Amino acid sequence: MKFNAITVHLPDKQKQSILFQIQLGVPVPIDGYPQESRISMNSIALVDTGATGSCISRRFAADTQLKPFKMGTVIGAHGIAIVPVYRLDVLLPNGILFTNMEVAEFFGNNDFDFIIGMNILRMGDMALTNAKGKSVFSFRIPPANEHIDFTKA
Repeated sequence: MKFNAITVHLPDKQKQSILFQIQLGVPVPIDGYPQESRISMNSIALVDTGATGSCISRRFAADTQLKPFKMGTVIGAHGIAIVPVYRLDVLLPNGILFTNMEVAEFFGNNDFDFIIGMNILRMGDMALTNAKGKSVFSFRIPPANEHIDFTKA
């Protein structure tokens, strides 16, 4: 079975979070362009295993003139909120493309504009290793046929 994988070596100053560059395909905000047309934009993503779904920052949504297609309820660390929900394409560095993905909006002054939630992460296998004091995150799709079990290693 062929895997598509990404490996990120986390800098010492970044060990508290997993951040890496992705590409987001956003609709062209010009009248007359076909609705399915997309502009590819670079963005920084945060891996968040506590997020059920993936999210886009309010800043990115405003800067790219994204139009919500509905409102959704999200439950976060600060309580329950009703937020805009958008559709966009997500291209991971391993070449995996998710099209028309529903993403809720989040607010915050962060170094990232996208949160990779469990709706993406559960489609593959991931590991965070810390050999020789260096933190490395790996993610692959599709998942392997066997589970990793560190108690048996």
